[in-house]
Amino acid sequence: MKILLTVHQFLPDYASGTEILALHTALEFRSRGHEVQVLTALPAASGIPDTARFDRYEFEGIPVTRFKHAHCNMGSQDNPAEQEYNNLLVAEQFARLVDSFRPDVVHFFHLMRLSASIVDVCLAKDIPMVLTPTDFWLVCPMCQLRLADGTMCSGPDPWAANCVRHLATLKMPGLAADVINSLPDAAVSGMVRIARLAAFRNSGSARLVSALSRRKDFLGNRMNRIGKVLAPTRLMQQTLQDHGLEPSHIHYCPYGIRLPPKLPGKSPRHGPLRIGLIGLGEHKGAHILIQAARKLVDCDLQIRIYGRASDFPTYVERLRNLADPRVEFCGTFPNDQIGAILADMDVLAVPSLWFENAPLVVYSAQAAGKAVIASDVGGISELVTHGDNGWLFPTGDVDGLAGIIAQLANDREQIARFSGNARMPKSISSYADELLAVYGELGVNERRPT
Repeated sequence: MKILLTVHQFLPDYASGTEILALHTALEFRSRGHEVQVLTALPAASGIPDTARFDRYEFEGIPVTRFKHAHCNMGSQDNPAEQEYNNLLVAEQFARLVDSFRPDVVHFFHLMRLSASIVDVCLAKDIPMVLTPTDFWLVCPMCQLRLADGTMCSGPDPWAANCVRHLATLKMPGLAADVINSLPDAAVSGMVRIARLAAFRNSGSARLVSALSRRKDFLGNRMNRIGKVLAPTRLMQQTLQDHGLEPSHIHYCPYGIRLPPKLPGKSPRHGPLRIGLIGLGEHKGAHILIQAARKLVDCDLQIRIYGRASDFPTYVERLRNLADPRVEFCGTFPNDQIGAILADMDVLAVPSLWFENAPLVVYSAQAAGKAVIASDVGGISELVTHGDNGWLFPTGDVDGLAGIIAQLANDREQIARFSGNARMPKSISSYADELLAVYGELGVNERRPT
């Protein structure tokens, strides 16, 4: 079978959960004799000519086609807001890739940067499609359903007026954003409706607003034309249904991982309480953990934070200013070392500030027999049960997190009990079995020539 995977970014430049999931899936397929290629993207400069926006390389023997993405005019389009979800230049290149590779199935692990224009190519060429939504990009252009002020968002309203407010805050700080945010919802919705009129649709900022407001309908139509959407959490399943995905297209399919070795920890019940956090970015909540530790000045703690500081330099500088000597910034590590990293901590902290969608690090911690302290937010709360295999606290609640840490520092037996309740996740081999079964349901096996 020939399988084409897509992902918004990929190794070696990026190695977060979605990228690791896509890589390990590709390698598992290849180990079974299937041909696999990857289409991905990479943030790049705006001045690159269209002819230089695509290149090819191999990673661990997997051929990769890469699109060098930027928010700028390219190809026949001059509206970056529309290109965000419907990039015709990517569609042209994708059609060439499909004609060359001739995949039996295309599996989207992410469409951000690439856009959903490639769905149209698959439809035109009658190629079966599967989608695994690893975040909320299909609903939210910022992927996280989280507003500029840090509060949670339920998704775009009928005219995407709330999205216009959000992006205005990010892209037009100052007076313009203040004016938009001071207007009532009805007024902003009216502005959006005016921007969508033919007389204004292609003029000034109205064309950007118009394009943004059309995003929901465009993506809703495309996701309902994908053969099967594999929701890794019930939260994702419900969210996509709430925003127009027909239930008949959804299949509940939690991720699989390469199970890390379950290594013995070092002095699990004595010495400093060793807390690890894997993943940087403000939405991952490392500052919540550090602030909680600062409230426990007499608590014997050792906090290790892992992640590539260069991806979030301003945020990491903020963290360094918050941190005391008990906090160590450890950089990144090869994914095959995650078992050793987890073995060297007593508990994993996941103080996320957004609707997480089954972070792979929680799966890895459970596989390694480590209990988890996490935000009580959809996605995570499907994996961690308070008082059983971990502890949950209200999202962003520094005092709540500090209370759990203080409790555990004085009760190492509880850590041992909860770690013993860790739930073994699905292996990458079992995950591949499920994916191949879904492909078969879409008739992929019958498409292969005899």
